[in-house]
Amino acid sequence: MIMKPEHTIIDCLSNYSVAFPDKPVFIFLEDGEAQERVVTFSLLYARVQQLAAELLNQQLQGKRALLVYQDAVDFTVTFLACQYAGVIAVPVFLARGSKQLARFINLMQDAQVSVILTGVQLEAYIRQGLPDFISTEAIRLITTDFVAAQTVPPPVAEDGAIAFLQYTSGSTGQPKGVVVTSANLMHNQLLIKNTFGCDEQSVIFSWLPFHHDMGLIGNILHTVYVGCTCVLMSPYHFIQMPLRWLKGIAKYKATHSGGPNFAYDHCVSKISSEEVARLDLSSWKVAYNGAEPVRAETIQRFSSVFKVAKFNGEAFHPCYGLAEATLLVAGSRGRHKPERLMIKKGKSRIILTDKEDASAKALISSGQVAEGMALRILGLDTQQQCEELEEGEICIAGASVTGGYWAKNNVEYFVEVQGQQFLRTGDMGFLYRGELYVHGRIKEMLIIRGENLYPYDVEQCVAKSHSALENNGVAVLAHAPAEGAEEEVIIVAEVRRTALRGLDGEAVITTIEKAVGGSFGIRPYDIVLTTVLGIPRTTSGKLQRVRCQEMYRQQGLQVIESKRGLVKSGIELEPDARRRQAVLENGNYATIKSYLLDLIAAKTGTAPTINSADNVELTEMGIDSVRAMELINTVSRDLSINMDASKVFQDNSLTGLITVIENMLWLKSEQNFGKSIII
Repeated sequence: MIMKPEHTIIDCLSNYSVAFPDKPVFIFLEDGEAQERVVTFSLLYARVQQLAAELLNQQLQGKRALLVYQDAVDFTVTFLACQYAGVIAVPVFLARGSKQLARFINLMQDAQVSVILTGVQLEAYIRQGLPDFISTEAIRLITTDFVAAQTVPPPVAEDGAIAFLQYTSGSTGQPKGVVVTSANLMHNQLLIKNTFGCDEQSVIFSWLPFHHDMGLIGNILHTVYVGCTCVLMSPYHFIQMPLRWLKGIAKYKATHSGGPNFAYDHCVSKISSEEVARLDLSSWKVAYNGAEPVRAETIQRFSSVFKVAKFNGEAFHPCYGLAEATLLVAGSRGRHKPERLMIKKGKSRIILTDKEDASAKALISSGQVAEGMALRILGLDTQQQCEELEEGEICIAGASVTGGYWAKNNVEYFVEVQGQQFLRTGDMGFLYRGELYVHGRIKEMLIIRGENLYPYDVEQCVAKSHSALENNGVAVLAHAPAEGAEEEVIIVAEVRRTALRGLDGEAVITTIEKAVGGSFGIRPYDIVLTTVLGIPRTTSGKLQRVRCQEMYRQQGLQVIESKRGLVKSGIELEPDARRRQAVLENGNYATIKSYLLDLIAAKTGTAPTINSADNVELTEMGIDSVRAMELINTVSRDLSINMDASKVFQDNSLTGLITVIENMLWLKSEQNFGKSIII
């Protein structure tokens, strides 16, 4: 069979639809476990062609389209249809609640969006959330569920044609859309394939958000690029029960899967030894770890705990990438344990030491720079190229690297090195024996009395200092106590829920202060102990230090105890068992509302308000996507019902959640033998 040249991702899909028409390209787990929706290569290509024809009929070629979806498969069809029709896709996360949805306005204005593409089930939600903007800006809203069975040839793409705009995490306030061309995308797909070795026989398993680079480019589009099969699961289902991820890998014999560092810690902390013993992870060849700093302790813990499940520690592939590089910059190649250095900071360079040195820090390599990517380390002060073990800013160049941000003056983001333009990544790092070591973000680096201080280093030190603290729940910030004053160090640390009862907050703060003072010679201005998930995170689980800094300044954190004696929030350590019992005895609207308000108060640390308006949005009550999973788990366990995490929060209001629970309790009472129901 003659395959036509593959210049675009659509060429890849077209070829595989002919070569493997009946092969599953995506298997979407509706419930996170057993309920499958299978899409073959031929079916996917047919749906893409039909929708692309509709987009061309709507004269959208060259225009920007905002993609707002809850369903991964529907999103993928629309994204690929945009590539086919020459429409510039602008993928975004599905906002929960009208206030989050309104944050899209800045992004849509920046991208000069002409149309919103979405599903029928979200149409009313979007119109309600953005009524004035849609009408005044003449934004069209098109649902993509049902289109005519027609096809048209793809238009001829111009050289340098833009494939999509990737808005970076947390950029809705001051949007920065990375311009990704079709050439950028195809070049980076080749780099990913060469680094991680995915081929037609591989099986990818992904729970990552499909709207952003790692989930979209590294999993969904890479599946189409290499012609393999990808099993997809909602991020909500993973966060709710991380065992589902590993059971999925075992069931489908997945070869490639991964996520940010916190995901591996989440598995270690939430999966029991009995459950581990029932897993078989021997098929897992590449466990990539990226998107946030890779912790040596995480790799060691996960490898040790899941060894009994036949997980091979050599499958770990730490990597480094960013949206401005399309995705991948560097990654570990081959089967070997990730390189680990014990280092400490010298005045002008990194000093290698060993674990016996009390001041040493373990740093994991992000692998070798991908072939086809140029990388230089430039000194912050000198702007000269650094030698081995000299730390500076990571700068990159190559066919995968963006030409800049949409509608921005991009001069400041690039630097010329020996006649070649390099993108400034804003990340700090160094090279050693051909391996890249990433050490933090320049904008997050703290300069305290002339000394550089890296948040990640201090955060790891704090997390290890006391058993009451969450492993991935520490944020180190800078704060000027008064106008014109020098910046001081603020530490915000989440306390494990199991440690709340009888917690001696003052003792924990003293321990943290001693640990930080001993290791870094600094005295924090304030140390704040907060609830689990009290530190804001992105949709992929990364800490949002800048937002946390704003919350501290505005006294918006849920405070259990603090060094400077901030007002405590009156946290309920345990929900009132009587309210749960009232629901079990008489599950009506009023008893469920009382029970939920009390439970939400316990989860968020806010005082319960029985008179809260029924239409109040859950996000306004402090229930973000991660807390939502914990809330669902608790309600399901308390009331013996089975709530589907990916669907239950579509309404995002208190009354919506109450109604769902009320209906499920009624259905449960009608069943024989009390079998659970999935909504």
